[in-house]
Amino acid sequence: MTYTDTSTAEPAGFVPRTAVLRAWQADWDRWQHGAQARDALHRWAADPLLAPHTGSIASLLAACGRDRQVPTATADTRLHRLISHACDGDPAAGRVVLERVMPALTVQAARWAARSPMPFSAALTELVASAWLVIATYPVDRRPVKIAANVVRDTVYQIHGYVPVLDRLTVTCPQPVERPARLDGRPADTTDPLADLFDVVTDGLAHGVPGPALRTVAEIAAGFSQTEIAARAGITVRGVRARRDRAVRALAAVVAADRAGGRS
Repeated sequence: MTYTDTSTAEPAGFVPRTAVLRAWQADWDRWQHGAQARDALHRWAADPLLAPHTGSIASLLAACGRDRQVPTATADTRLHRLISHACDGDPAAGRVVLERVMPALTVQAARWAARSPMPFSAALTELVASAWLVIATYPVDRRPVKIAANVVRDTVYQIHGYVPVLDRLTVTCPQPVERPARLDGRPADTTDPLADLFDVVTDGLAHGVPGPALRTVAEIAAGFSQTEIAARAGITVRGVRARRDRAVRALAAVVAADRAGGRS
């Protein structure tokens, strides 16, 4: 899949025309006016770079480049600050960064669906789930500019990019199966605590859990089967289970250590 920079792709007066996009827009509207967003704006008001735009989430989003009249370099500086907060474990910052790149992810999902049997809704869901991982692990010091374009590019490459030769030795090729999932990567019919994708990734990375193992856990939380995950990763189902078990054991150890620390 060829990547095209569509990080600012959003027609003027854009109106979602599919059910999945209308659902996303409704969820975003609820979130940006909710308690989590208000708390985040209060926190970010102490940040000199973001403070002038913390009157509302919409204002901050516009200042980060959704308003095309904002100079690109200026918008990028603000977006860099937000993604830095996201990498430090602030899920609200990650949510704003994700919304910043949603128009581009929508374009990529439409292109993917047009060139494959995958429905648009499934393509967009997978791109969004992968974007959460990209945002949580973004190398803010090494790539401080063109944040939105880099997030979209890395998201697309994470799904369609190069698979190492060693991982391809036991590749399997099952037929894709569509799984119900929310657009933030969480399964539509579960309350599994691992469904909080952003927290799982940031906590795991902070405690040294391997990235491939965390991605496997995130994909399982997103509703994909082990067979599907194996096909995309180019490994066996047994390899998927090994990654899953490694991540679960490591995350359980993190939780146990946190609880022990709370008692001391």
